[in-house]
Amino acid sequence: MKKPLRIILVNVLLILLVLGLFEGFFYLCLHRPAFLRAMPMRVRNMVGYLYARERPTIQFEPACARFDPGLGYTLRPGVCDFGGREFTNRYRVNSLGVRDEEGALDGPEVVVLGDSFAMGWGVEQEETFAKVLERKTGLKVLNTAVSSYGTAREMMILKRVPAGNLRWVIIQYCGNDREENYAFLESGNRLRTMTREEYDRYVDLYQRSRSYYPGKYLYLKLKKRFEELQAPRPREDLGDEAELFLKTIVNAGVPLDGVKLVAFVMNGRNPDDNRPFPRALKERIASGSYPAYIKDMIVLDFSDLLGEGDFYVLDDHLNRHGHEVIAQALAKVVRAPQNHRRKD
Repeated sequence: MKKPLRIILVNVLLILLVLGLFEGFFYLCLHRPAFLRAMPMRVRNMVGYLYARERPTIQFEPACARFDPGLGYTLRPGVCDFGGREFTNRYRVNSLGVRDEEGALDGPEVVVLGDSFAMGWGVEQEETFAKVLERKTGLKVLNTAVSSYGTAREMMILKRVPAGNLRWVIIQYCGNDREENYAFLESGNRLRTMTREEYDRYVDLYQRSRSYYPGKYLYLKLKKRFEELQAPRPREDLGDEAELFLKTIVNAGVPLDGVKLVAFVMNGRNPDDNRPFPRALKERIASGSYPAYIKDMIVLDFSDLLGEGDFYVLDDHLNRHGHEVIAQALAKVVRAPQNHRRKD
C-alpha cells in the first residue's frame, strides 16, 4: 500500500474512532442517567436534547392519549402508566381528558393550565403542584394541564370547565407556546389543530423515532445544528412573546372578570431560560391597555427558587421537590389577605 493512501486510511479510521467514541458517550449517558450527575450543565443539556427526541411522549401513547377534534388530543379517560428512564408514574384521567379525579370537575375554585410541567410529567398525581396546592389551601383545584399544550389550547380546554365557583386560574407558560399562540392570533383567534389522520401519523412517527440505530445521536446533533443555521427569525408583527401570551388570553373568549390570574414560566432547569419572560410580561401588563383581570395578573418568577436538585438529571422536568417548591409559592399568593376577594 502506498504511503499517501495509508495516511488517508489511518486518518479515516481515526475520524471513525472519534465519532464512535462520541456516539458511545452519548449512548452511555442516555441509558445510565446517574452517570450525568458529575457532568457540567452544558453536557447535561446536550444529552437532554437527545433524550427528548427519543423519550416516551404521553400524547402519542395510545394507552394514555386520544385524538380530540377541537384540541388535537387529550389524555385518555381511565388509568395508564407512563414514564421514562428515570421514573414511571400512574395517571388517573377524568372524562374531560385531564389528569385529575372526576370530582374535581364539580365546581373547581382553582384551575391550573399548562403543559407537561404542570401536568406532572415525572411525579405521581398527588405530588403535582396542583394537588399539593389543594392540600395547602383547602380549595378545590382542577389540573387541566396536558403535555405540549400552548396557551391557546389551554384557554380552549378552560372553556369546557364548569366556572360557577372559579376564583383562580394559574397559567404555567413555556417558551414553545409562542408558535401556537402566534398561529391562533394570525388565524383570527381560531385554534387550528391536527386532523385524525395527522395525529395518527404523529403517533407512527413517534413510535419509529424511539428505535436506536448506529450513529443516531451524532445524526441528531448534526441535524440540530443544521436546523439552527436554517431557522427563520421569529415574526414579531403580532407582538413579542409576552404580548402574544396576553393577546391569546384576552382573545380566547373565556369570561374571566372577577377571576384572579397567576402566571409563571417553566422552560426547564436553566434559570437563565426562565428569567426574561416574567420581566417582559410585567412590562407589557404595566404599559398596555388590557382588561382588569390582566392588569391584576400576578406574575411569579421561580428562577431563583428552583435549583438543579428540583429537576431530573436526564429529563428536564420537575421532580417531586420541584413541585413542592412551586406549590408553596402559589399557596402563599392564594392565601394572601389582599387576594381573598370572591368572584362577583
